Amino acid sequence: MNKKNLDLEHISKLFGLEPDNYSFKPFGSGHINATFLLESISENKRFVLQKININVFKKPEIIAINVGNTSDFLAKNHPEYLFIHQIKTVNGEDLAFVDGEYWRLSPFIPNSYSINSVSEPQMAYEAGKAFGLLTKNLHHMPLEGLQASIPGFHDLAWRYQQFEESLKNGNQNRISEVAQEIEFIKSQKHLVEVYQNIIQNPEYPTRMIHHDTKINNVLFDKTTNKSLCVCDLDTLMPGKIISDIGDMVRTYICEESEESTEFEKIKIRTEYFEALMNGYLSQMKSLISPAEKENLFFAGPFMIYMQGLRFLTDYLNDDIYYPIKYPEHNLNRAKNQRILLEDLLSNEVELMTIIKKNID
Repeated sequence: MNKKNLDLEHISKLFGLEPDNYSFKPFGSGHINATFLLESISENKRFVLQKININVFKKPEIIAINVGNTSDFLAKNHPEYLFIHQIKTVNGEDLAFVDGEYWRLSPFIPNSYSINSVSEPQMAYEAGKAFGLLTKNLHHMPLEGLQASIPGFHDLAWRYQQFEESLKNGNQNRISEVAQEIEFIKSQKHLVEVYQNIIQNPEYPTRMIHHDTKINNVLFDKTTNKSLCVCDLDTLMPGKIISDIGDMVRTYICEESEESTEFEKIKIRTEYFEALMNGYLSQMKSLISPAEKENLFFAGPFMIYMQGLRFLTDYLNDDIYYPIKYPEHNLNRAKNQRILLEDLLSNEVELMTIIKKNID
């Protein structure tokens, strides 16, 4: 038996499991945390064991507090809601700390599956509904004592500041070669001002939201193909709903992913935009404040612009953050997001009509 299996067996014991009764195998397609499926040999029991990536999440205990408080609130106020709770260690802790690493255990949701891309509008609807329902059920949750698991995660003003610093201190050869991309980012700086106005507006509520609403963070029912629940709760923290809506717009409405270099195919799919908005607002419509309502369309440009900004900044800094497969990888990602943003903005009138139809 190799060392990894011995480590996993030791860690599983800390959560009260008998390792001889379980098989251990890698699980999922995520790149941040190391994830394993524990399957009982003699019983119909399965668990998900994860090692938290402390390079991304500097203080894993913040994740545990955020998820724990959310779990407690939902158990008390919405006991019917399916939420993936943390299983405590035999010592009553939310996380196991072993050799400088943090581990957590959660139940495996039976009869569930996940997908990596949105291939039909109904999937966008179900995902929008799932994330909307989470935010709806957490509407009255107290936020005192809760912190960001990744500080500045969706802080567009800070991301723009990082971009400006890369223009001063980054790779000068690359800077001179990508003048078009740099000028586009500068031409859209008004989006940073809109974001700052939202953050400073006391009428725009802070809510407990997911922050990472890609389609593979929704579990679907194998029987009905309806959304069951949301997963990957590392970024569950206080924020603004433009983060959740914007990430759905960015990742659901284009057939091509952010990795695509088939730039001529990067176009929005209006019916997918309508589906995700319809799904989200089917849950949140009655709770949306006037300030949130005013900025529903902005959510898409906000998130697409910020992601393109981050890709370009990383390219100018010689690719120190995002893993790359070839030298122009981050540059092509930035171009991809620019084209998507341009197409989104060119369809603003039609998309605003869709929002109005769903919110009025």
